[in-house]
Amino acid sequence: MNRREWSQADLARYSDLNRAVINKLLNGQSMPRPSTLEGIARAFRTPVEKVFRIAGLLPEISETDGFNEEVLHNINQIQDPKRKSTALLLIKALIQEEETEKVKNDRRKSSED
Repeated sequence: MNRREWSQADLARYSDLNRAVINKLLNGQSMPRPSTLEGIARAFRTPVEKVFRIAGLLPEISETDGFNEEVLHNINQIQDPKRKSTALLLIKALIQEEETEKVKNDRRKSSED
């Protein structure tokens, strides 16, 4: 909330929850229901599993698994098939760029030896 500069009312509005529910959660006065956590996940546009983990309702996962979960969640948010294809092409281009840089660095290191 702080990073987005949201008030409790903002989070309530974006998550379609009552402000009193948000207030009680933030003050530790109540335990969240699954539907509440789903609303919060929608508001922050983050995987619902991540919110369940933060709430302590799912076990922690590795940073890599969390990253993969978030990437998949974000790609699944893209509805337009052309934009999905563009996202995949961009990922592939980044991989190719990284592989090319690695080859160049390896060649440079071997020429220095």
